[in-house]
Amino acid sequence: MSNYIIGVDGGGTKTLGVLYNLEGVEIKRYTSGFSNFNIDYDQATQNLFDVLDHLTKDLKQTDELWIQLGISGYSKIREKASFEDALGEKYHAKVSLESDVLIALYDVKKTMNVNVIMVIGGTGSVVMYSDEQRLEQIGGYGHLLGDEGSAYHLSISALKDVIDVYEDKGSYDEFGKLILDHLNVKHHFGIRDFVYANEKTKVAKISSYIDQLASNGNTKAIKFIEDEAKTLARQTIRAYLKMKHRQKLIIALRGGFLTKSAIMKKYFLEQIKMSIKDFDLNENDESPVKGAYYLSLLKLKKG
Repeated sequence: MSNYIIGVDGGGTKTLGVLYNLEGVEIKRYTSGFSNFNIDYDQATQNLFDVLDHLTKDLKQTDELWIQLGISGYSKIREKASFEDALGEKYHAKVSLESDVLIALYDVKKTMNVNVIMVIGGTGSVVMYSDEQRLEQIGGYGHLLGDEGSAYHLSISALKDVIDVYEDKGSYDEFGKLILDHLNVKHHFGIRDFVYANEKTKVAKISSYIDQLASNGNTKAIKFIEDEAKTLARQTIRAYLKMKHRQKLIIALRGGFLTKSAIMKKYFLEQIKMSIKDFDLNENDESPVKGAYYLSLLKLKKG
């Protein structure tokens, strides 16, 4: 049995690592830059090393250590086993690499005998669920294959509508004019330039402005958000229908777009409550890094 566990929650803006003892008591934590491998593999790896170097510097080589990584974009690692082995050799530890979504699910599930549907609606979107020992995923294929129900998908849908309206009518409607003003561009070709010149996260931030318009009663903005909520709710219901064990169900909401947009959250909950009657709702804005600790306990128990 390991003496210590390090849990790591790595995303597109930062990487948080926490050193725990086996009882789950936090000993110390350290934060570095992003570790999403899709952004910059080399820099992401260096930021991950930075976190692990700080957390392991006072440990002895005779200490047994388990490192559980929950990293966004981890599928970029083609040779997962080799990556884990290399880290294990560097830090004298057993290393497991999983997605940030999985540790988020275990941050809710902990060691309880419950089933969890984890719904993430942030820059991207994904639904993951546990059905007793079975783990499955709905969506989460990235923006090239969808990402419906996300801030990025909402932003792109709105921008495409501005272009469509102009190409159809030769002029912009009220919504289109507001979007152009927000981007500080004069015509729809400026939208094209903006999208191709900026990263996904910056494009996704247009969703905050659309949410503001919706809150002020703009009917088209409301419709766009409701469409995203409806799609994400449909994925959640699909996950529910695939579950064989629906007792003690927790539906956990994560991601700034889903949890902070009042319209998005309200319409999403209205949609799922028409099909799912009995569940507990879980919301938490804090890092799910403790989920890496709980997932570690499960893997250590299995051996």
